[in-house]
Amino acid sequence: MTTVDTETRVRVTELLDEFFGRVDRGEPVRDLLAEQAEFRGQQGREAVTELLLSLAQKRRDNGRVSRHIVSNVSIEDQGGGKLRVRFLILVMSVDTRPDAAGELVVVDHDDEVLVDADGTCRLGRQGVTPALTFALTPQ
Repeated sequence: MTTVDTETRVRVTELLDEFFGRVDRGEPVRDLLAEQAEFRGQQGREAVTELLLSLAQKRRDNGRVSRHIVSNVSIEDQGGGKLRVRFLILVMSVDTRPDAAGELVVVDHDDEVLVDADGTCRLGRQGVTPALTFALTPQ
């Protein structure tokens, strides 16, 4: 495994924080994606952006809010401006209605981050594997 310098590590973690913050708020992520981005069968920056916006709208329509928390980030330099970024996401999703339930999902990410000549990092391929799901019930 080829490790990355501190500056690149900071850029990648800032990218992940910004990306998942926008996903939680239902904001566009287009500028954070590489042109050839891939996620859940969608290919291309525009298609992935539209998918994420539609999922956020569906959550809002169903009275649900979510928060993604990034943990255990591991970054490996693949050469040629490509980084393999592995991390865990804790997704807390809760209904906003009284006495409504929610869930906590642990997701394993194995992503590709592309680094431009100026050092800008953008998400490319996102590999997602749900690992555990816990039901959250009101008390």
